[in-house]
Amino acid sequence: MINATTFLLPVLGFLLAVFIDWLLPKSHFRGSAILPLFLIPACQILTNQKRWPSFLPYGFLLFFVLVIVVSIKIAIQNKNLPLWPTLLKLWDYLVINTIFWFLGLLILVNA
Repeated sequence: MINATTFLLPVLGFLLAVFIDWLLPKSHFRGSAILPLFLIPACQILTNQKRWPSFLPYGFLLFFVLVIVVSIKIAIQNKNLPLWPTLLKLWDYLVINTIFWFLGLLILVNA
C-alpha cells in the first residue's frame, strides 16, 4: 500500500508549478523548476515505506558526473562557460531526472 503523501507531494508540486507559470508568464523562471523539491522527498518516502535501500545518493552522484560532462562540453563549444544558461540547462536535466526517477519507483513499487 502506497502512502497518500507519496502522491500528494508531486501533485502539490505540479499545481504550484502551474500557478507560478500562470503568475509569471514572461519570467525566465519556469514553474517546472520547483518539481525536484517535491519529487525527491516523494522518492525517499517510497523507498522508506518499502524498506528498500535508498539509491538517491548514487543518483545524485551520476547526476553530478553528467553535470561535469555537460559543463566541459559547453566550455569546449563556446570557448567560454556562460554560468547562468549552463545552470539552467543542468537544472532542467535534474527536473527530467527526478520525474523519471519517481515514475520508475512507482512502477517498481506496484510490480
